[in-house]
Amino acid sequence: MRKRSVGSLLVLRFLLIANAVVLIAIGALYIRYGAPPGGIAVGGVLIGIALGLFSCLPLTDPYRHERRRPRR
Repeated sequence: MRKRSVGSLLVLRFLLIANAVVLIAIGALYIRYGAPPGGIAVGGVLIGIALGLFSCLPLTDPYRHERRRPRR
């Protein structure tokens, strides 16, 4: 597998965090001010997508392969 540069991983991590924060803010606004059945559903979906983006953060760790135990 090809090593990715630290700079590109840092940019990717920054974009994941920024997009997730924006989606959480919009989802919270939908939950607070949206129409009762639809606003809660749309807000929940947006917050779920944001949590999915946050779960991708470990993939952007540049030193993740160095911490893995060697195979026997």
